[in-house]
Amino acid sequence: MIKKNYLVIAAAVLLLGAVAVKPTMAFLTDTHETSGVGTLHLNEGNITVIPHERIDKMTKLISVENTGELPVYVRVKVFGGRTHKLTLDTERSVGWREDSEGCYSYGELLPVGGKTGEVAVKIDDSKESADTFNVVVVAEATATLKADGTPDWDAKLPQQTSDDNGNNGNGDVPPNEATDNGQGGDQ
Repeated sequence: MIKKNYLVIAAAVLLLGAVAVKPTMAFLTDTHETSGVGTLHLNEGNITVIPHERIDKMTKLISVENTGELPVYVRVKVFGGRTHKLTLDTERSVGWREDSEGCYSYGELLPVGGKTGEVAVKIDDSKESADTFNVVVVAEATATLKADGTPDWDAKLPQQTSDDNGNNGNGDVPPNEATDNGQGGDQ
């Protein structure tokens, strides 16, 4: 009786295995062909920009340098807190304009190794405030354009992870981040 049960179980396993072979082979040998022309870009390159800042008579002068591997469009966002109003000096800011998000955008594609002209941001100190304050500058870059030919500031790039030592997994160490101590000048 036990021998008969083993034979039934073995026959069932063999039958199940035989039924599963055809779909498995179909899955493992499936192919697709395409035709036409297209370009696929994987890991376009690093996008890195460095803001340079200085102060001239209550005006923050900012330029941006492209140290990455791609030509990019750049913009800066300037924060001064509630005590100091910041405005774009259009006469001194050749090639820059204020966009709808309150950022100052450079109007030309910035080549690799290139540096923008300066954007001049006036700091209004007419309100009574503390003796010291900070004006923080954040630079942003994109190499992606929208269908209408304007820079796509919402484009997402793949995230790179880094370990506790700042290594990004490729043996490269990311550049130091720019800081602003409120005194102007390059840090």
